[in-house]
Amino acid sequence: MDLRDRLAEVRRRPHLYGLTTFGEVAAFVTGMDAATEWRFLEEFREWLAFRSDLGANLAWQVLVIRIAYPGEANDFWVAASHAESGEAVTVLFDELNSFLRDRETRSAE
Repeated sequence: MDLRDRLAEVRRRPHLYGLTTFGEVAAFVTGMDAATEWRFLEEFREWLAFRSDLGANLAWQVLVIRIAYPGEANDFWVAASHAESGEAVTVLFDELNSFLRDRETRSAE
């Protein structure tokens, strides 16, 4: 099973993997990145920053929360990362899917 298939499986059944919060899903994705010697999410933060126009100095987790919940206070991401933030989890999987598809398209050119 490749990484995109694993992500699709986790998205379908996050509770099977013991994932209930955005923070847990983000940690799982970071683990996938670590398992690939930090290549899986390479340039993901920059890609999110460019698409969202939120700033390249933010961690990708913060960018995802801010995309999911625009207009919230700056410290909202801390609370959202520990809560069952379904919208943030959805945005994370959507953005990761778009990012990986875009990266595959660029590498195929």
